[in-house]
Amino acid sequence: MKTFSLNYLSSDQLKEFIKEHDLADSKNILVQVFTAHNNRAYIKKLTKLILDQIPNAKILGSSTCGEISNNGVADNSTVISFSKFDSTKIVTSLVPVKKSTSFELGQNIITSLKEHENGGIKVIISFADGLNTNGEEYLNGISSINSDIVISGGLAGDNSKFEETFVFNEEEITNNGAVAAALYNKDLQIYTDYNFNWESMGKTHIVEKSKKNRVYRISGMTAVDFYKYYLGENIANLLPAIGIEFPLVIKREGIDVARAILAKHDDGSLSFAGNIEEGSEIKFGHGDVAMILKKSAQNVQNIINAPCEAIFIYSCMARKNLLREEINMELLPLTQIAPICGFFTYGEFFYSCKDNGECKAQLLNETMTVLAISEVKENRLDIDPNSFSINDEQFDILNLHRTQALSELIERTTKELEDLNTTLEKRVEEEVKRSLEKDALLEATSRHVQISEMLEMIIHQWRQPLAAFSSGVSSLQMLKDLGTMTDEQFDEITNKLMGYVKHMDQTIEDFRNFYKTDTAKEFIKPSSLVQKTFIIITSLLKKNRIDFAQEYKFDEELHIPVSYMLQVILNIIKNSADALVERGINDPKISLRTYKDDKNNCIFEIRDNAGGISEDILPYIFDKKFTTKSNTHGTGLGLNISKTIIESHLHGEILAFNENGGAVFVIKIPLQT
Repeated sequence: MKTFSLNYLSSDQLKEFIKEHDLADSKNILVQVFTAHNNRAYIKKLTKLILDQIPNAKILGSSTCGEISNNGVADNSTVISFSKFDSTKIVTSLVPVKKSTSFELGQNIITSLKEHENGGIKVIISFADGLNTNGEEYLNGISSINSDIVISGGLAGDNSKFEETFVFNEEEITNNGAVAAALYNKDLQIYTDYNFNWESMGKTHIVEKSKKNRVYRISGMTAVDFYKYYLGENIANLLPAIGIEFPLVIKREGIDVARAILAKHDDGSLSFAGNIEEGSEIKFGHGDVAMILKKSAQNVQNIINAPCEAIFIYSCMARKNLLREEINMELLPLTQIAPICGFFTYGEFFYSCKDNGECKAQLLNETMTVLAISEVKENRLDIDPNSFSINDEQFDILNLHRTQALSELIERTTKELEDLNTTLEKRVEEEVKRSLEKDALLEATSRHVQISEMLEMIIHQWRQPLAAFSSGVSSLQMLKDLGTMTDEQFDEITNKLMGYVKHMDQTIEDFRNFYKTDTAKEFIKPSSLVQKTFIIITSLLKKNRIDFAQEYKFDEELHIPVSYMLQVILNIIKNSADALVERGINDPKISLRTYKDDKNNCIFEIRDNAGGISEDILPYIFDKKFTTKSNTHGTGLGLNISKTIIESHLHGEILAFNENGGAVFVIKIPLQT
């Protein structure tokens, strides 16, 4: 077996290449065509040119998001690979979708590949349309007929335009279907591997509504709003094109599997390259350049030990976008082992087997998949595996410190927040165990709920600054790489980055103040007090589009235990927000105003338009154990604890009544004379 690849430029060049490598009369030859020229007429002309020169050629082709050859990565080009076999028979098949589902498409493609006299199918290389095909269902369809055949390949691309993709063989071309080449040779040696190494980051979210690969709601938001909330409006507006760089990561059978966006719909839903079941736990994916490249070096070392005469690579276009010029560090070492060819996809097909012998073809995203094949059993290579290792000095040369620092920042920040939540839960559990009186037990439980809810808000608060921080660092890197950075641009971006850092630092400082359990009094203005609360709860209000109005007719300094007063205000605003959301109020509003009454009290008045509190329960809302809340919104102890704080620690009074279609809470704090 021999493989040669050509970066195609002209018909004369192609003819000369075929003549030079004696390919014209080959009987068993697989020609893989990877082209960025997403044009039906161009593809038809090229396949005819190949067949005119090699009549027995079996062609397997796809439109791409980048082409791979021994020369490395190319863009807006055409790469043609010729694999000349000695004893392997090749059959290709193209099946258009017509009225079939992706699952049925998989069944039809394998059924069309008949058995032959020289044995069964050893491996299938398949490409499917990248915009209409549910890759996971397609592979499930193939496996439903035969799960013992190794499958490799991927979903066609169109240079991130997401308009139209093509797959083709020597006879047909389609923009909605699949093509496959079956290799028949029971002695053919096959090795498969993949490299993922994207980090999952942030909070775990639940997919609440989905149908196969179309996701409608995640954590109480439409799929589009979910991306907008955590990554910003600019990213959401660029979906689906930018979405492949921010995949959702799902844990399946102990393996992190990413799902990239393929389409955005008018109803706010998103279609992904593979299925995401309802109830799935997902996180955002983040590319770690250093980890990707180091793992790639390990993959190369593994392939050295396998018989290998050709390496076919089907890699996600997100890796190319992330690694940029360093992408060749992942690919070119493989050329020292065997000739390589392939393309950048919208989803990769990978076949693997577990220790128990169970094998499965699955759809991957954000990965580089490798298919190494050989017609000989022995390994003819004599290469030192250590020659492919990547050391830290090389990373210094590549100037990857900035990207690594960002990865470290996001990873450590997320871990610290998660650890903080775990620590708080343990501390509350210990406090509850030590509480001997029933009232103390109830107060500890309520405090745990409030802290957990507030930590959730803090996590939300950090998401957008982190995403903006990432975007700012990327902008600096891009301007530096392009050589267009000015002092003004540098100052503007770095000032913004420092602003994000200060915002996150202030959020944590406010949290620390909230968690204080001492009764020490501090001087603070009502407006400053409310602002500390607002910083913590703003993400909840923004998420549910709740208008929060403030008016300060009295704003002189109070001498109070600040952390206790923060708890009370936060609890009342949170209750109002929950009521507005649960009742689906149009144009939801919460208002807070302060003033001084004729008895020398500072009054905090908090109103909402959630419909008010039922008159049947209004007299009891400050009692212990009384609650109208569901399990999803806490224990209902907050108002009782708030009453205790106001009366015992601030020597004031708290009241509640209904007025103008909403609830009103009045807190009276005596002023010193």
